[in-house]
Amino acid sequence: MALKPDVLWAQRPDSVYLTVDLKDVQDMKVTLENELLVFCGKVEGSLYEFKLPFYAPIKKDESKWSTKRLVEFYLKKESEESWPKLGKSKESWIKVDWKRWQDSDDEGEKGGFDLSGMGDMNFGDMGGDTDSDDDEEDLPDLEPTEGLGTAGAAQASAPAPPTQGASELDQTD
Repeated sequence: MALKPDVLWAQRPDSVYLTVDLKDVQDMKVTLENELLVFCGKVEGSLYEFKLPFYAPIKKDESKWSTKRLVEFYLKKESEESWPKLGKSKESWIKVDWKRWQDSDDEGEKGGFDLSGMGDMNFGDMGGDTDSDDDEEDLPDLEPTEGLGTAGAAQASAPAPPTQGASELDQTD
């Protein structure tokens, strides 16, 4: 039985970006129609395949795809409308590509999908100001660290008496 690869997707009003999350695909076969995408390929001896009926029709002649790093598709929508999902039905192997997702209030902030320049793209930089790593740097440690040689660390890690610990912390906040 064939496996299903993870398929990531994001959209713009006029197009859909789709990434098949597989590297070094061998014996790949792709069939793209106005209402359907069929994919089949092998990775390290395992067969991956899926048949995906689109939520709405696309313009096959204006759509493109590339296999430079991962298998990526730029699908031109037949009509400019927001799709609530990629396919006709919800599938567990289809996931949102948050690095490329653009909300309606983000108009103009993220660039279009240009297949000719994919070789120079750095996918890690495509998130704009929504980089989750920046948010995590300001978070305090979950548990105090003990045994550090500085006076500040020694004070921070000194155990409080069991019955008074919570009230003392509340008073200093």
